[in-house]
Amino acid sequence: MAEQPFREWLVHKSWTQGVRYSKVVACLLPLGALAIHARFLGGGWQAFPASSAWLLAWHVTAELFFIAIILLDRWVPRLRGKEWALNAACASAVALATWLCIVDGRLRADLSIYAAGLTFVAAVMCTPRPIRRPMYVLSFLVLAMAVGLNTAGGAEALAALVNPFCVVVLCIELDKFTHARNVELYTQTQRAEAERARADKVLYNVFPASIAEELKRDGKVNAVKFENIGVLFADIAGFTSFSRTLPPDALVLVLNQIFSSFDEQVDRHALEKIKTIGDAYMVVSNHRLGSLVQLALDMGDALKRYNTDNGTQLGMRIGIHVGPAVAGVIGVKRFLYDVWGDTVNVASRMEATGAPGAVHVTDAVYLQTRDRFAFEAREPMDIHGRGLMSTHWLLGPATSAVPS
Repeated sequence: MAEQPFREWLVHKSWTQGVRYSKVVACLLPLGALAIHARFLGGGWQAFPASSAWLLAWHVTAELFFIAIILLDRWVPRLRGKEWALNAACASAVALATWLCIVDGRLRADLSIYAAGLTFVAAVMCTPRPIRRPMYVLSFLVLAMAVGLNTAGGAEALAALVNPFCVVVLCIELDKFTHARNVELYTQTQRAEAERARADKVLYNVFPASIAEELKRDGKVNAVKFENIGVLFADIAGFTSFSRTLPPDALVLVLNQIFSSFDEQVDRHALEKIKTIGDAYMVVSNHRLGSLVQLALDMGDALKRYNTDNGTQLGMRIGIHVGPAVAGVIGVKRFLYDVWGDTVNVASRMEATGAPGAVHVTDAVYLQTRDRFAFEAREPMDIHGRGLMSTHWLLGPATSAVPS
């Protein structure tokens, strides 16, 4: 367990608990004081007997202490993570509890308040360093000194100190227990957060961020219609025959290396990879068609680098189309985020009717990106399910256009 993160976590947790406790006590303490001193209110300050004045002063001081904790938390929020502030609050609480018992020097005050004050520190204001136990011992020594100075016999002093001694012993043991429980809680919390982080990493790798958030929040994803979404399909030409020469593990390694380089390009352009099917690769882009077209060029460059590094001669067909489509998650087990519609079908046809090493796009892609990229018109093609279509070859960025 990392010491510093645990200390910071414990200070913040204890301070938050202390503020919550202070709010409750700040509301209840005036009611208790009123019940004790109400009979003297009619006669003014002169009506308060000397024996009760110190108790009223303690009630006022204790109320100001708890109100100060609340106000400091609200007005100086940086104190929430300061260990010295937590230690100061603990010392003040122990001092208040001790004061209540030693005012008359004979511990005739209500020891339940003393016990409540010390157990508040032991159970609520848990400090990273073991400074609370010396506080309890010091408090008891102060009580013992006050009793020794104000009692005539040792038996009377011992009798007066029995209950405070039991309270101190109880708080020391409670201090050990709460610290051990906080260590256990912190360990379990860190383990749970690590598991959640791993689960989130898998979820965000499988789904777009917005879809992952919706799935976590609602447990389902509503289908969304996009009016102008770009769809890219890429397929390694001749990969089926190439794969026959490789054992299965080598085949997986080849695809992993190639597609991992594609994934890097997709992330760099902030696009959405949808899926891979065998040696086919699908990416979409909403309102960022230019980035999708540039991705096609970068994927071609990535495959060329792979060929150079590995002595292969793989080629890739890429097809792009843009138009309306619907995206969503299907199924209730092994969720799959996908995109459907005629736009997807046409993009797949562009890839299938393209050529190795080339990017084949529809007229819609050409019209929306011709200011940034250079194209070469292709003879109208009979596309299955669509009839004759005007299509284009992507040549590269507009500065590399070749005069016709």
